[in-house]
Amino acid sequence: MTEFKPKEKYQHLNKLGDIILQCISCGDCREATDYTSEPQKWGVCVARDHTSGFEAFFGRGKMQIIRSLWQGKLQLSKDLGEVIYQCPTCNACAETCAYDMDNAAIYETLRAELIDAGCGLEAHVPMNKAMVELLNPYERDNKQKKDWLGKLDFKIKDATKEKADVLYFVGCTAALTPEIQTVAINTAKVLKKLGIDFSVYGEFEVCCGSVAKRTGDLNAFNSVATKNYELFKKSGVKTIITSCAGCYRTLKTDYSDYMEDLGLEILHTIEFIYNIINKQDIKLKHLGITATYHDPCHTGRNAGVKENINPLYEEPREILRKIVNLVEMKTIKENTKCCGAGGGVKKGFPELALEIAKSRVKEAEDTVAQYLVSICPFCYRNLYDAIKELNSDIKMIDLMELLNQALS
Repeated sequence: MTEFKPKEKYQHLNKLGDIILQCISCGDCREATDYTSEPQKWGVCVARDHTSGFEAFFGRGKMQIIRSLWQGKLQLSKDLGEVIYQCPTCNACAETCAYDMDNAAIYETLRAELIDAGCGLEAHVPMNKAMVELLNPYERDNKQKKDWLGKLDFKIKDATKEKADVLYFVGCTAALTPEIQTVAINTAKVLKKLGIDFSVYGEFEVCCGSVAKRTGDLNAFNSVATKNYELFKKSGVKTIITSCAGCYRTLKTDYSDYMEDLGLEILHTIEFIYNIINKQDIKLKHLGITATYHDPCHTGRNAGVKENINPLYEEPREILRKIVNLVEMKTIKENTKCCGAGGGVKKGFPELALEIAKSRVKEAEDTVAQYLVSICPFCYRNLYDAIKELNSDIKMIDLMELLNQALS
């Protein structure tokens, strides 16, 4: 009888090879030090900071768990899943790691193993099922994705019937969450003011599959990714823009194997607008307000894990400096603290997601800014919830809303 080798049973982890053994348990992912002004430390891992803080809740511990699974010293279980899914996969641990590893991708691969073993999180099951059957993870009639269009005083091209130079991929959160539809509405108004020929899918828009990918449900992810490939191919679109950081990262990196033959250009709306403003030297009105900016993980750390993909750190800030008085939080750019919603945490552990968001809002309050600015509807949603919970005076706003006000 052939001797069983533990690594052979992990079809997803097996694809990573020996990279999962690179961690030397140095603990740099536990905390980082900032000496730019005065010596002080802040926690890198928001999950560790808002859970028990035990080893398993930050990078080093998760890498040790994966190594133990790989070496046959540990087995997949529901209890293990409860720990692994309390990570928002923000990749702050990868930023501080001395090795060239995409830690979040490794955690997502482990989650795929948990799903296959029946050890996934129960809270994620209806979400990913709805994504496949209803084309959105919010378990709603997908026809509601066109409701925000009725709040405009102009018509937008239907991408299923009309050709346009640019496709605006709205994303489920901005299309289906009433208080966040302002993101889509203001984006459309800005594009209109700039004379951009663009279209949307409306009720026919299919979820990008980000939450399925982050939570390890690859069957659900592959299902919607295939549908989107067919939609994009049929429409003949060449440039896709999105105001959702999760959609941006998913379409730009996770879809690369699907859409290589289509030659699509994937841009975040801010990246797209930034290029137009600079090329055409468009003048923006200063709004006379003070604002601070939150870097989404999916346009920052998680967007820059592949070659030739630059994180969007400077573009939103350059726009903000033209229209507001920008004041920065303590942790920004590659060191920014995650809002806490990603990686399925908002759905699986809503109280944890809220606590992480509250700490980020408090950091924003320390700047004495009037507005907390985001370029991600999912960050917007979680930070907005935290602002309400804290009864904070700071106001949540998307950068496209400010841009709409600043464009004459």
